[in-house]
Amino acid sequence: MKRPSPILVTAPVVLALALVACGNLDDITTVKDLRVLAVRTDPAGFLVPLDDPASLMNTTATITALVVDPLKPSDILTLTGQACPDYIDTITSASGRNSKLCPGHDVTDKFPPPFDAALATTELPSATTSATMGSAIAYEPTVVYGLSGDRLAAFFAPSPTSDMNPAIAQAIQFNRDFSLDALVNLTFTIGDETASALKRVVYWPLLPPDLVPAGTDCPATQVPNSNPNLQGIGLFRHRTDGIPADELAASPPTLSISTDELFVQPAFDATTPEHYLLRVKNAQTGAIETQCRKELLTFQFFATAGTFSPPERTSELSPLLTVPDNGHIPIDSQYHPPKADAVPADGNVTIWVVTRDERAGASWLSRTFVLTP
Repeated sequence: MKRPSPILVTAPVVLALALVACGNLDDITTVKDLRVLAVRTDPAGFLVPLDDPASLMNTTATITALVVDPLKPSDILTLTGQACPDYIDTITSASGRNSKLCPGHDVTDKFPPPFDAALATTELPSATTSATMGSAIAYEPTVVYGLSGDRLAAFFAPSPTSDMNPAIAQAIQFNRDFSLDALVNLTFTIGDETASALKRVVYWPLLPPDLVPAGTDCPATQVPNSNPNLQGIGLFRHRTDGIPADELAASPPTLSISTDELFVQPAFDATTPEHYLLRVKNAQTGAIETQCRKELLTFQFFATAGTFSPPERTSELSPLLTVPDNGHIPIDSQYHPPKADAVPADGNVTIWVVTRDERAGASWLSRTFVLTP
C-alpha cells in the first residue's frame, strides 16, 4: 500500500540534516532562506470508478506551494516542473530504474501502446509570481496537472489482456486495489537560490458499497479526500493545566523577548479528520482487506526568527502516551524567541502552521507579531 505524502527537498534542509550529528543544526522550525514549507492539491484526491475509469470527468488538480524566502522580500519567484504517473513498479521491472523522479523517453518508449504514451513525462509550463498579498516573503505559486481519462483507463483497466506484460498487469491490479499517484516534481528559483518539492496527486479506487466494513464510521458511499480545514492560529500567554490561556487579541500583538511567553495553537474544524476506507494486504493470508480508518492530522510550526518546541503536534496522542485527566490533547507549540541580536530590525516575526492529513491533504495559515527587548 502506498501511503502518499508530499516529499519536500530543499538545499537548506539537506544541509541541516547533514549537520545533525555535528550539533550545529539550525532549528528546523526557523525559516532563514528559501524553503518550501508545504504543497497542496485542490481537490485533495480523486475517486476512480473501477468499472469505467475513463468516465471520471474532472481529473486535474490545482497544485499550490507555500514557498518562503525572508532573504529576498518582494522578489520574483520562478516555477518549473515535470509530472508523470507513478508507475515505479513497472518502470523498475522494465529498466532497473529505482528513482522516484519522472522517467525520460528512453524508459517509457520501451513499453507497448498505450503505455508508452500514458507513462510519458509532461513538462509543466514555467511561470513567475510575486509575493502573496500582505506578505513580502511568502509565495503561493500554482500549476495545474492531472491524469487524463485515457490514462486512467489504461492504469485502472478492468481486466488485463492475455498478451499484457505481467509487470504491467500486476501494477494495474495494485492500482485497482490501492491507488495510483501522479508525481509532480516542482523547482522554485529566486535569484541564485533554488528549492524543490515532490507532490502527489492521488487517484483512489472507488470501491463498491459491499466492501465497506459493517458497524464502522465509514460512509457507505466513498467521498473524495478534502484538505484539512485550518480555521485560525491562536496566540496565548500561558498554559493552565496544559491548556493555552490568556489569548492575545491585538493584531499584530507585541511580545517582549525578556518577559513574555507565547503558545501557538491551531484551530481546526473537528470534523476535518475524516473516516476513510483503506485497502491493506493481510500478511498472514495474503488477502486484500478493507479497513475503516480515521485520519490523523499533523501540525507543523515555523517562524522567521526564533524556534518552536515541539516542532510538530498531532490530533491524537500516540498509543504509548496517556491522555491527561482533563481529556485535553495538546496541539499547541511553545515559541522561543531568538537572542536580542537576532531579532529582526523591524521586530516583525511571521509564523506558519501547516497541517496535513494521511492522504496527501494539506493546508496552512500564518500570523505576524512584533518582538521587543
